[in-house]
Amino acid sequence: MKRTALLLGASGLVGSELLQILLVSEVYQKITVLVRRKLHVNHPKLVQIEIDFDRMQEYGAHFEVDDVFSCLGTTIKKAKTQENFKKVDYGYTLAAGNLAKQYKAKQFLIVSSINADASASVFYSRVKGETEEELKKLYLPSLHIFRPSLLLGDRQEFRLGEKTAEKMSTALPFLFKGPLRKYKPVHAKDVATSMYEAALTEKSGIYTYESHMLHQSSD
Repeated sequence: MKRTALLLGASGLVGSELLQILLVSEVYQKITVLVRRKLHVNHPKLVQIEIDFDRMQEYGAHFEVDDVFSCLGTTIKKAKTQENFKKVDYGYTLAAGNLAKQYKAKQFLIVSSINADASASVFYSRVKGETEEELKKLYLPSLHIFRPSLLLGDRQEFRLGEKTAEKMSTALPFLFKGPLRKYKPVHAKDVATSMYEAALTEKSGIYTYESHMLHQSSD
């Protein structure tokens, strides 16, 4: 039997790449996306549900799928405050995890971040780490955590840091060898491909993928 998937964060860098992979996959027969505003994407397998993420519990029935992919995330710049940032990266993600468990999804796959650590002094890393720890406490049948380094891809907005890192990784590849290998910038498509491939394994338990372990199409 072909599988069903629910995707959160489909408009983001990794989420948009993952959506395209899922739509062309012969493994999945239906992909549901929860979005604030409908995407400019049309496909026979795609179901778009516009929701208020603050009321995610009301859309719980959509979590009755085989695999839940969470690519939710924002930035302090966009969120404006640390409180709003945590509401998205921690609050919405945990709400999704709880609904995945409630509606018996088989797998939960999430994009976290390099250096995620609940005890970190850096706010961003600490929130990501706290999110991971709380998800583990849910005892989901299968939890896959992906910790990419700096993400590369075609963003709508210009980010100087990412463009600089991309040029450095190309011009000075030796900087990202040995212990620094995991800090090499990674393409969003490679993260999405890794998530898809991990889902196909259908393994139970908790798995964490550091950035250097992710699919590297350019290597």
